[in-house]
Amino acid sequence: MDKQPTYSRRERKDMRRNMQRVLQAAHDLFTERGAEVTMEEVARQAGVGVGTIYRRFPSKEHLLAAVGQEVRIQVQHGLHQAIQAQPDPLGKLRALILTLYRYGEKYAILFELQSQVPPVQQPCEHTEKHRRIYATLHALFTTIMTEGQQQGVIRQEDPAVLATFCLELVHPRTFVNFKQVVNGDAEVVADCVTRLLLAGVAAQSEVPH
Repeated sequence: MDKQPTYSRRERKDMRRNMQRVLQAAHDLFTERGAEVTMEEVARQAGVGVGTIYRRFPSKEHLLAAVGQEVRIQVQHGLHQAIQAQPDPLGKLRALILTLYRYGEKYAILFELQSQVPPVQQPCEHTEKHRRIYATLHALFTTIMTEGQQQGVIRQEDPAVLATFCLELVHPRTFVNFKQVVNGDAEVVADCVTRLLLAGVAAQSEVPH
């Protein structure tokens, strides 16, 4: 009588493993080749039948959305790690900007693809997802601004306002525009933006010359 539960657990485990292979294959292929990738190619690289993918993802847009969600989780985890590794607010600010731009450079094709295809969620669901991402980043910057004010290295203004200012300078479109002008990689762009940002939010004695 206990064979059926055992089989069901094994089946669920196999399904989860297959889905992880599918998402990894889709991530690699979309990042490498963009929108030209087909569901058949993803299935082939993942080592599953294409029907397995279609049972979970009705279209390539649904699969891309799932890959995007995995990337967002990875980015948020990476941002928290980058901040925790720094001992002071200004170091955290530099690390946050650099990490955001590194991810922006690494996943540029994925982000561009997602901006070009219609959202597979309901419009309100899609908007809510972007709102949560913005809120997460705003909270991180607000925390850094508050900590910096307590230590006297960030100017004494509303930290939420300063965080909003910071977010404008780390927007993906800003990274693309700066990269074209300074002709450098994520590190070069992040260094340039950090200097500009500190000129706006740092206490006078902390502004770089």
